[in-house]
Amino acid sequence: MIVTGAIIVQGFMWLIDSVYLFEDDIEALNQIQTDYVKAQLKERVAAVIDYTDYRSHETEKVLRNELRSRTYEAYSVMYSIYNQNKDSHTQEEITGMIKDALRDIRFNDNRGYFFIDTLEGDVILYPVYPENEGKNLIDLQDDDGRFVIRDEIKTVEEIGEGYVEGYWRKPDSGDDNTHKKITFVKGFEPYGWYLGCGDYLNDITRVIQKEVLEYVDSIQYGEDNNQYVFLHDFSGVELANGVYPEMVGINHYELEDINGAKVYQEQIKLCIENGGGYLEHYWPNKDEQGYYRKLTYVEPLPQWEWVIGTGVDVSDLDNRIHMKEKELSQFIITRILLILAILAFLLTATIIQVNKFMSKVKMNFSIFRDAMISARMKLEPIQIENLDYTDFSELAEVTNSMTERINHLLHYDELTGIYNRRHIMEILDRILIETPDTTGIIIMDIDYFKNVNDNFGHSVGDETLKITANQIKVHTPHGGYVGRFGGEEFIIILPNFNLQEAAEVAENIRKEIENTYIEAINGGITISGGIGHSKAYSRDRLFAQADKMLYKAKELGRNRIEY
Repeated sequence: MIVTGAIIVQGFMWLIDSVYLFEDDIEALNQIQTDYVKAQLKERVAAVIDYTDYRSHETEKVLRNELRSRTYEAYSVMYSIYNQNKDSHTQEEITGMIKDALRDIRFNDNRGYFFIDTLEGDVILYPVYPENEGKNLIDLQDDDGRFVIRDEIKTVEEIGEGYVEGYWRKPDSGDDNTHKKITFVKGFEPYGWYLGCGDYLNDITRVIQKEVLEYVDSIQYGEDNNQYVFLHDFSGVELANGVYPEMVGINHYELEDINGAKVYQEQIKLCIENGGGYLEHYWPNKDEQGYYRKLTYVEPLPQWEWVIGTGVDVSDLDNRIHMKEKELSQFIITRILLILAILAFLLTATIIQVNKFMSKVKMNFSIFRDAMISARMKLEPIQIENLDYTDFSELAEVTNSMTERINHLLHYDELTGIYNRRHIMEILDRILIETPDTTGIIIMDIDYFKNVNDNFGHSVGDETLKITANQIKVHTPHGGYVGRFGGEEFIIILPNFNLQEAAEVAENIRKEIENTYIEAINGGITISGGIGHSKAYSRDRLFAQADKMLYKAKELGRNRIEY
């Protein structure tokens, strides 16, 4: 019944494993295909973002170079006027010539102009606000509170020329926002002036934005060039896409898919809160029959408050996965039928085989059981020759090995090979009953054994213990018993020995150990001993006497026997 039940359980486990395998394969396929599509979408968006970042970075660089070049041109004009007239005209007259030469110059779509100030903050030339000429604007602050005139003067005084940044509202723009303006200034040494020009970065940025939008409008990909990259701002206004130009310029903030999801709002929220990511939406097919699933990836362009993204129709992916599911379903059905057939065969064969050999097992088991009961009580080996079944014979051999090992561990110390404490005490109890008045015991302890462990390590200490135990065993007379009492302590039992005879045995052992060379410690050790005799003493008093004598030997300098 157990074997039959086990086969049935195993069969169900095979079936369950097949189902899990089916589900895992489908999930893995879906994940691989989806990850591939996601990676493609992200790569296309990243390409546009990289282009945008590159152009944005180049914009400020180009603007700075142009401002510097323009300022150098104006400086050349000023210096030429000064050199030509310094000997024939006054400073006031030369100043007028310089102002007339630079006042009407404009650049960058008529936004750029030149200004001249003194290093004390007095305005010499200010074409857009001529009424400020002659005034001191040393305390002029931009819209963020920076003292821009002071920053300009500091730059000129410290390094002669350089860039200064400020944030201003654009004049006559109707825009209350502040905008970054970059200014380049250069000192004019003859009169203690400096000149410069500046421009707003976002004016140049609009040019770059136009380039980016045109680039996005040109992107089409896919088998029928029906896939595209799109751009819209955080308010939902479509700015560019390469396939549906009719959507550009229209606010789609409230646009919903067939499930009522507000697509543009979700894209904007994902960009603002998470820095972009993936979304799924469902759109009606062009033939208005059914719908398709669209996977979209978006990222923000936070500096412009734009959303950039691209999407792909993944209905083909869903169809491929569905076909794979059918293939795997067919495979799993075939596997289940095969498993059921194998189970039926195994079950039938197992029942026949079990009935065939169970009778022999029972006979051998009864022999084995009786032998095991006997071995458990007497700790004796099983008689293998009484078994006629191979598996039981092998098990009996293992059991006999265990019995032999247990007997050894019950009687002998694992390290030294002499009797262990438990067994030596059993021997002593037996001998005290047999010869209560003529038994001596010697307790011996290695002197300064801790130093061996500390100086040479425990492996050398173990080797020292084995050598010492062997010396004690070899030089113990016939009829004596040697055991390890614990740690570096040993006990010798001498039945039918008087006290003097026991002392002679102990002294002989002490000398032999003292003269033993131990290579691992490059020297030798000594041992101390105390003797007790059983006449008129119990076992406890016998041990107390031996311990007392051992303690006395230690106090008198060690390497000696006391009794």
